[in-house]
Amino acid sequence: MRVIVFIFFIVFSLDARTITDDYGRVVKVPKHITKIYAASPPISMSLLAFNPDLLVALNSPFNEIQKKFVGSAYDKPVVGGFMGQGNTPNFEILISLKPDVVVMWGRMSGYEKILDKFKKFNIPVILVKNDTIYDLISQFGLYAKLTGDEARANELIAYTKESLNLVEQMQGELAKQKPIRYYFAEGVDGQYSECEGSFHLEPFKYAGAKNALDCKMSSNYGMEKISLETILLSDPDVIVAMEKSFVESIYDNPQWSTLRAVKEKKVFLVPSSPFNYISRPPSFMRLLGIRWLIDSFYPTLRANSFLDEKEEFFKLFFVQRKTDAN
Repeated sequence: MRVIVFIFFIVFSLDARTITDDYGRVVKVPKHITKIYAASPPISMSLLAFNPDLLVALNSPFNEIQKKFVGSAYDKPVVGGFMGQGNTPNFEILISLKPDVVVMWGRMSGYEKILDKFKKFNIPVILVKNDTIYDLISQFGLYAKLTGDEARANELIAYTKESLNLVEQMQGELAKQKPIRYYFAEGVDGQYSECEGSFHLEPFKYAGAKNALDCKMSSNYGMEKISLETILLSDPDVIVAMEKSFVESIYDNPQWSTLRAVKEKKVFLVPSSPFNYISRPPSFMRLLGIRWLIDSFYPTLRANSFLDEKEEFFKLFFVQRKTDAN
């Protein structure tokens, strides 16, 4: 019996290796990894960008518009995820899919209990940082370690660094411009927003703009309720809105008519195809969102064509895999 156990241990060890995650944990993972479960939408999105074939399950389904951009991920089972407000995945379905590894945000509330649950099923869990856009770099690097595809990681990391350095390269020109104060309008009535410190606002920081609101976060989820009086007093230079219906109605709404952004017709709808450029989920699309914000706020500042940059972005991040039907 001891011989059998010993042989099993040797075989298992030969087929395993270790990865050190973003929180210093040494995790034993399979030598060959083809099925990864990302436990929340932002991480699922970075994995989608790296290689959609690796997603073993989805946090939420893709729609028809997104279908042609997500390759083989479109038909993967939907098991949910840890998405805040008490949401958890369907463990029964997830376990049946036998993921090689789970990738999870290390600051997730109650993550110790979650780790114990996966441990019972011998599924390794790697904790990653997902606090800033910059953390995309370490996520892409992790996927390279897990799969061996360093070339893919390197091209995505290079683009990420370039996007995050844009505002630094433009400091001289930005100093000549009037600083833009924005209001980020969420919800169909535009009266939900984000306060300083919210990672949902990161693209604005990298676009050289300042939040017109002076408020404090009540939770990481965001979408703080903002009174109309507060918005009117902030009088932003521009309004960046998430909902099309709000943008279409704001110019005919007398309650908003006194705002300079409305008077000067500087209300911008965040592009959302195939995924939102700014947030919900906060994904790799924010790298394109930074460029869109800069061009919306400072239309004469850059020589590059946004449409050309958009085409380049889509070619890089939505690579069609060999397993794609089309």
